Amino acid sequence: MPRSVLRVVAVILALCAVGGFVLGLRGAPERARLPGEAPGGGAALQASEARPLDDLVLTPSELPPQEEPKPEEKPEEKTEEAAAPVEKPPEPLVKPAPALKTPAPPPADEDRVGDLIDGLTPPAEQPPY
Repeated sequence: MPRSVLRVVAVILALCAVGGFVLGLRGAPERARLPGEAPGGGAALQASEARPLDDLVLTPSELPPQEEPKPEEKPEEKTEEAAAPVEKPPEPLVKPAPALKTPAPPPADEDRVGDLIDGLTPPAEQPPY
């Protein structure tokens, strides 16, 4: 490419870069603002239910005590519970789907793929790689 064309392209790229920078400065707000702050320079929104994070974190002394495991039941108590009548589980609302039908395999005398493969002839010579 001729050098004069490269210079023209370089000047166009430089003008685009400078123009983008200027448009970015013009479109930026005059003063930075925090999230929740009104764009007109008004007061920030007040959070009525705000709490410091220290109140949200529980220390081990503030945690509720864990329940102790129950002692194992005696065999006499277990037999009484086992004698209780067992209810039948409710019938399912959705009936099970019928079994899928599998297609029957083709007869052995029909070998269409094998006929196609037998009909192909290999090339006379391998192409050079």
